[in-house]
Amino acid sequence: MKKLNKVLEYILAFLVVVMVVGCFWQIFTRFVLNNASSWTEELLRYALIWLTMLGVPYAYGKEQHISIGFITSTFTKKGSLRNKIFIEILVLFLSAFVLIAGGIMVTINAVGQLSPAMGIPMQFYYVGAPICGVLMIIYSGERLIRFVKELKETKEEK
Repeated sequence: MKKLNKVLEYILAFLVVVMVVGCFWQIFTRFVLNNASSWTEELLRYALIWLTMLGVPYAYGKEQHISIGFITSTFTKKGSLRNKIFIEILVLFLSAFVLIAGGIMVTINAVGQLSPAMGIPMQFYYVGAPICGVLMIIYSGERLIRFVKELKETKEEK
């Protein structure tokens, strides 16, 4: 997991740099040269899509995602672990069916389409959803195994 996290960190950092440089270029060409470049807006849009599709599983894997803790804080340790296991099963299900299956369908439907300004095949952009789903399954599966082990250890302690 550490290697995967490191790879994602480098990709995410690169995407942020691309977005900052692209944004400055757009501002420079629009207000200094009075001739806005047409491709930077599209580049920024798709960089943001990829930043999101790779950033969500990264944050989820690092357990830095938004969660509602005030409800689970009332649970016992066993109850909290059962709740976490249930949530991981939901995440696995949604990742498999919404992100992977749905993303593959959208990607297939985009075959033959090109982005207007840069002329890049649109499936390159849409394939981010299935990749996000696969990464979510990897991280969620790892967490599910960890929570099940913790639950077994909690039962053995009594």
